Amino acid sequence: MSPPATDDGPPGAQLERTMLSWRRTTVSFTAVALLLARLAVIEAPRPLALVAVAAVGLTWAGAIHLIRMRIRGLTLPVGRTLPLVVTLTLLYCATGTLLLVS
Repeated sequence: MSPPATDDGPPGAQLERTMLSWRRTTVSFTAVALLLARLAVIEAPRPLALVAVAAVGLTWAGAIHLIRMRIRGLTLPVGRTLPLVVTLTLLYCATGTLLLVS
C-alpha cells in the first residue's frame, strides 16, 4: 500500500523539489564563480587576479562537492553541509567585494 498523498502533492514530490532547488544552487554557484573570475581577470592586477581566480575555483569546487553530498543525503538531517555552503557563499561575497574595491 502506498503512503497517502498530502496537500503538498504526491509522495516523494518534496524530495524532488528539494533536489531541484539544490541543482539550481549549483547553477547559481557556477554563474557567480565565472563572473568573479572574469572580474578578477579584467579588473585586478595580475598577481591578485591569479590568487582571486584560484580562490574562486577552490570555493566553487568545495561548494559543488558539498551540494552533491547534500543531494545524495536528502533523506538525512541537514547536519554540517548547509552551514558550510553558507560559509562558502560568504567567501564569494568577500571575494567579490575585494575585487570591486581593488
